[in-house]
Amino acid sequence: MQTDGAATLADAKRRAAEQHVLDAVRRHVVRHGLDATMEELAAASGLSRRTLFRMFASRERLIGAAFEAGFADLAQELPAYDGDLERWVAALCRTAHQLNASHGPGYWEFTSRADLPAELAASQHQRRLLQRATARDLADTMWRAAGRDGAPADTLVACVGAHLSAHFTAAVTTDLGSTWEAAAEIAARAVLAELDRHAPA
Repeated sequence: MQTDGAATLADAKRRAAEQHVLDAVRRHVVRHGLDATMEELAAASGLSRRTLFRMFASRERLIGAAFEAGFADLAQELPAYDGDLERWVAALCRTAHQLNASHGPGYWEFTSRADLPAELAASQHQRRLLQRATARDLADTMWRAAGRDGAPADTLVACVGAHLSAHFTAAVTTDLGSTWEAAAEIAARAVLAELDRHAPA
């Protein structure tokens, strides 16, 4: 009979193994695209194809889970409010755009395709929900730090979400040929200007 301690250790090892697989799969797909085969994903994770199918019911579910884990990790990497609003917004924008700039072609395929299989479409929907919730949480923190009462203005939430988006990074770096640092500076100025726009008269 397995003791509680042994069960806890086994669970921890299982979670660590799953996290290793998800990280490896996400790196491979981001670099090579969504058409990666189960054989390629098995090679990337160092496991057999059969083992992956025991862990995940389908290739699409595996890729979707890998992206979902990555989005949760990204949200955790954003800096917490440190008591200095302008400094925090600047750090927030720099962190977000530096991370955004590291995305490969598989990420853009995942976030922009409208014809994804059902399991990947569900993960794409979860990403959007997480982005919206993160934008609202960040806007709420800014709103309160600026001494405002109540819920943050919808335009501030939209401004935060748009200016921290990877698509904003891409517009500045790819379309305009600038840098992620420039994207971060533009974003910080826009967010603070929108916050100031709602200052009490």
